[in-house]
Amino acid sequence: MSEVGTRIERVDAGRVRLGGRLGFHEAAAMAGRWRDFAADGGEIELDISGLQQVDSATLAVLLDWAARLRRAGGRLRLRGVPAGLVALAHLSDTEGLLGLEPSRGA
Repeated sequence: MSEVGTRIERVDAGRVRLGGRLGFHEAAAMAGRWRDFAADGGEIELDISGLQQVDSATLAVLLDWAARLRRAGGRLRLRGVPAGLVALAHLSDTEGLLGLEPSRGA
């Protein structure tokens, strides 16, 4: 059985796709990978619709990437965000840090 890792694919200067797995087992190895797509700063649109599953470790890595990119003068915006990750971001009040629209409570 082969293990599917996390894939980072640069679409163009400002767009990147993320696929595969990015959970607890992959989080530590992926922490520094923001440099793969954000070395020049600027706004990066990260499409995560290709992730097979998301959990709190996924959120932690994405928040870390967003913070590091901000310190480098850039900004991270997520696209293709699964509902589960939106819910986690809402619960932790971090939607704005990831370029997501904050949910409006009823």
